[in-house]
Amino acid sequence: MSATTNTEKTSITLTLEPEQKQLLEKAAALRCLTVSEYLLQLALDITTEEIQKPEAIVVSDRDWEIIESATLNPPAALPLPYIAPEICRELPGC
Repeated sequence: MSATTNTEKTSITLTLEPEQKQLLEKAAALRCLTVSEYLLQLALDITTEEIQKPEAIVVSDRDWEIIESATLNPPAALPLPYIAPEICRELPGC
């Protein structure tokens, strides 16, 4: 018995000038791709980059003061006896 997979697909339609289509066809041909494959590859690459960009976080003045204080004045490191023995064995001088 063979396993069947349900690969549902959808489509997107573009409206282009003839010159734009020719340009895309030429670029796709240079990579030995169809126009659809070429556009999908480009769109997914750009989308992945866009999603990975850092996002701005807006905080209140009060919250910013807390963040700034914690960044500028981090808590002191725990003395070595407080470190778990299995970790301590891996540290030099522990």
